[in-house]
Amino acid sequence: MCKPSYENGGIANSLNNLLIELNKNKNLSIELLCFNPYFDDKFSSLHDNFKVHSPFLIKCLYITFKDARRNLPWYSWPAFLCVKLFLKIVGENAARSFFIKSIYRNWNKGTKYDAAISFSNDIPKKNSLLGSNDFVLSSVTANQKIAWIHNDLERLGITRTYILDRYKDFDKVVSVSQSCKVDFDSLVPEFSKKSFLVHNYIDPRIILEKATEFNPYKERDEGLIFVTVARIDNTQKRIDRIIEIAGKLKENGHIFKWFIVGDGPDRLDLEKQVGAADLKNYVSFEGFKQNPYPYLKYADCFVLTSDFEAQGMVLSEALIVGTPVITTDFPAAKEFVIDGVNGKITGRNTESLFKAVEEVLKNPSILKSFQEQIQGSRLEEMAETSIREFKEMLEY
Repeated sequence: MCKPSYENGGIANSLNNLLIELNKNKNLSIELLCFNPYFDDKFSSLHDNFKVHSPFLIKCLYITFKDARRNLPWYSWPAFLCVKLFLKIVGENAARSFFIKSIYRNWNKGTKYDAAISFSNDIPKKNSLLGSNDFVLSSVTANQKIAWIHNDLERLGITRTYILDRYKDFDKVVSVSQSCKVDFDSLVPEFSKKSFLVHNYIDPRIILEKATEFNPYKERDEGLIFVTVARIDNTQKRIDRIIEIAGKLKENGHIFKWFIVGDGPDRLDLEKQVGAADLKNYVSFEGFKQNPYPYLKYADCFVLTSDFEAQGMVLSEALIVGTPVITTDFPAAKEFVIDGVNGKITGRNTESLFKAVEEVLKNPSILKSFQEQIQGSRLEEMAETSIREFKEMLEY
């Protein structure tokens, strides 16, 4: 299996959960190749069970200068600087393609796998080559090669022409939500036989166990507690909306606290905005947490502010621990949230989110009603469905 260069977000969580479940089958031999320089924290518990690879030169392609200072030993600096200089001269995509298709072309030579999985996708809209697809196609020998798509095709910039070019050599292509699969099949009906649906795997038992490890809001003040767990960026996750919403709620005299759990490229800028708007008593950035589930469980409401998602794993995680949700409207949201029953689905804009949040602040009994309707049994069934989908896809 290949893991791309991604932060410790939904894709990493999905892979981690799936690997834990697959490890229960002792007949499987699994290898994990990580481009991500932060994989040690995320997959540390798996090192004894799987063979984990993280080639140094590939790691250099994705690690930042700041993290290199912290994570790379002093004797690796010359190689790191050479790679970064090469990146600057030829461009990131060209450099990544060169390393993957040339230096690592015969990676693990002599080993033929039953299946090689690229567990991420490139982002053509941003001209971003993450390398996972190329590595599986160019560097690995396997009976079947499988690509995963984790987000909205249109938002990623994945068009019919792009699919015909970039996915023609994969034996199977997996979408993580029904809506994404429908879009994929409509764009390339000729690929429908190799198109599969495998929902991101979530084990409710593990989440429920971790959710009770501590209460982050033990000494809570008055008012409702909102939480958002996400990668902090303003392109997809739209964490910037929270600041505008919080400002309006403060002006209207509402008492509340909004916790943002996660890290990302826009965190520092958003923290400055919170300070400038005098919202530090209302909005708190908690940073990345290895175990975010207590933040979900003990909050009054989880809020997802994204412009787009493929599945939105954290929605189901919030519902598993019994926390009502407010979410923007994207196709897969309806696979988890029943509007007005266990949560609220709003328009994908700040004003709609603001109205939904203010409504529950004015009438907290709405959240109690939602909480009563949350059914964990359905989510357990979905977890079982995910593994069944995965096994059927492999065996097809």
